[in-house]
Amino acid sequence: MKQIRKYLSGASALALLMATAAAHGAPPAGRLLASQCAQCHGTNGQAVSGMEKLAGESEGEIYKELIEMKARIKPDEIMHRQAAGYTDAQIRLIARYFATSGKVSTTTSTTPTTGTASRNKSRGDD
Repeated sequence: MKQIRKYLSGASALALLMATAAAHGAPPAGRLLASQCAQCHGTNGQAVSGMEKLAGESEGEIYKELIEMKARIKPDEIMHRQAAGYTDAQIRLIARYFATSGKVSTTTSTTPTTGTASRNKSRGDD
């Protein structure tokens, strides 16, 4: 019974947070849901040392892995516990967020560089 209350309390808090965030034009739901993942997989899915990078992986692959982790019978695994707390729809949002967070623009800029290195070079500070 305590676990059910704890789950419902967490779900209610998350729903309230998401509703409040949406009202204020805050980050998309996928980003909010994925924030828990940052502890191990890094901000925006750019992994910390020794962990799997999620940014830029395919949405389908991330979704599939999270669903498999959620279904595992070994509750002592951290990823089972993490994935078990999300609905199918939330897992889809998380997967979509990470799949799109690592995209690098292939468009080249025609704007001249004005960074520190450029300024130093023009002054002869190689």
